[in-house]
Amino acid sequence: MTTEQTGCLTRTEEQLIAYLHQAAEAIAPSARAIAEGWAYTSQFDLLLREGRLFTPAPLPDEVERLHPGFCFTNAAQLANDHPEHRLTYAEGYGTAPITVDQALHTPHGWAVTPEGLALDPTWPHEPGSAYLGLPFADPNTWPHPLFGRSLIQEPPFLHDVLRSGLPDGLLADLGRPLHR
Repeated sequence: MTTEQTGCLTRTEEQLIAYLHQAAEAIAPSARAIAEGWAYTSQFDLLLREGRLFTPAPLPDEVERLHPGFCFTNAAQLANDHPEHRLTYAEGYGTAPITVDQALHTPHGWAVTPEGLALDPTWPHEPGSAYLGLPFADPNTWPHPLFGRSLIQEPPFLHDVLRSGLPDGLLADLGRPLHR
């Protein structure tokens, strides 16, 4: 993790938050009218209002890296396969460094320790990574290990949450809330 920080956020976390703000503001004004009265205007709005930051950590020695391109199922599988670590499935956006000055911000899934550390079974642990997302308390909501997909990128779950808000008890109290 980078040690260059502003306030209590790393530079990478600030860049990820700025990216999500930019994406939220880019929602077409005509689409905003459709969402009038909804709890959130987009998944970006949801993440900025309810998301948590997670500190990247290396995988435990006994945990193997899983297949690239399947981050959502990989994260759920990691949490399910290692109950001794008491992991929780989380998803949102992750930032992976590309070069010293460039990073990729993309929808991503990872597992979270009780201490709020992000364990990523898909990406290598590198300085300059950042994770902002939602930790899902109930394993029954996690992606299926064979054909699971993102929760907050795909309908119907996304539409229900955007329209009605997050159900009570859906999220675990893990990670660091964004500063308002």
